[in-house]
Formats: sequence, structure tokens, C-alpha cells
Amino acid sequence: MNESIVHLNSFIRDFNLRKPNGVISFNAKIHFTIGEIIKTRESEIHIITSDNLASIYFINPSINTDGLPDMFDAKNTNLVYVNDQYLKIESSAHNIYLFPLTSTI
Repeated sequence: MNESIVHLNSFIRDFNLRKPNGVISFNAKIHFTIGEIIKTRESEIHIITSDNLASIYFINPSINTDGLPDMFDAKNTNLVYVNDQYLKIESSAHNIYLFPLTSTI
């Protein structure tokens, strides 16, 4: 299994983000860097997983206007989970840290 998917699954499990109906939706504080710019936003996060899909969506319109993508394909993105702290999304253009707050569903 892809190491990023292992990290994503551990993040979901450790923070108990999957609801009984299978939905993964939660609020998070997002810290991100784009070049030298550091910003913090809050956003609702949706994660969709299946055998062939693992996607992370930021449901906050200002995220995209900050120059940050609002969707990540976890299978093709480097994810690092720091136990019980945050999920880091790494790329050459930016680093994003997701800190879960409260459940939305």
C-alpha cells in the first residue's frame, strides 16, 4: 500500500474522523506555506476514500484565492502523519498542516 495512504488512514483512525455512516468530514485549522508566505485558515475538510480513490477536499472558498489548491489526490501526494498532532501535505510549492478541530457530522 502507498505510504501516503497508510499515513492518511492512521490520521483518520487516530482522530476518529470516520463517522458510523462512513463519511469523513471535520473542521480543521490549516497552516500553510507558499514560498515565503505563511498563513492560517480554518476549513471544513472532506476526505473520500475507496479502493481506487483517496482525495482530500478543503471546503473554504478563500483557500483557493490564497493560491492553495482545494483538492489533493492522496495517492499522488506526499503525506506525513505526526501521531496525534497533524497531517502534513508536502509538495515542492507548499507545505500544509492539518490540525483537526471538531466534527461537523
